[in-house]
Amino acid sequence: MRTTARPAPPGVPPLLPADPPTVGGHTLLGRLGTGGMGTVYLGRAADGTLVAVKTLPAGKATDPEARRRFRAEAAYARRVATFCTARVLEDGSDRTRPYIITEYIDGPPLSQVVEHRGALSPDAAVAVGIGVAVALAAIHDAGLIHRDLKPANVLLSRSGPRVIDFGIAVEPDLVNGPTQAGTVMGSPGWIAPERLTGRPVTPAADVFCWGCLVA
Repeated sequence: MRTTARPAPPGVPPLLPADPPTVGGHTLLGRLGTGGMGTVYLGRAADGTLVAVKTLPAGKATDPEARRRFRAEAAYARRVATFCTARVLEDGSDRTRPYIITEYIDGPPLSQVVEHRGALSPDAAVAVGIGVAVALAAIHDAGLIHRDLKPANVLLSRSGPRVIDFGIAVEPDLVNGPTQAGTVMGSPGWIAPERLTGRPVTPAADVFCWGCLVA
């Protein structure tokens, strides 16, 4: 049975000259986002399915700590209920150029919606706030602290908000392990006070970020 390839959604930024044309057998179509923990591309699988392809920056591919974090990101995302995040389809975090393939969530990030359209209506804000709270509960039930909840990491899909990017997520028992002394990982403006002052970090840190997001 032959599958018709789906076209790339409009508005997806094009690839840059230095970007690879394919990753893990998936054809790259454009850029969905980039950050310190990697670049996320829109890709197309052999059967035409659209996927999200996250790669570790080339400069970090030989960094043992960066690779360890990338492997943990894939493992953590797989532990979370798929109704509230992007399902991991393939874990290539052990490859020479590490990558993670997840389902493509057809919906804009909350940050983009607010930037282009302004504040949400009261009803929409309540719906998003509740949806993100449910997603956080599922993340915490999986034994994780997200640590990077912000509008850019909330996708507004047709089925409700999805919380993505477990690049700096951690298990409570390991919260003081992966980060070097004196280093606070996260996005300025979205970091709970206890993380800045070196106090123990619990799921309450995510609740603080949720309050900021709703506000």
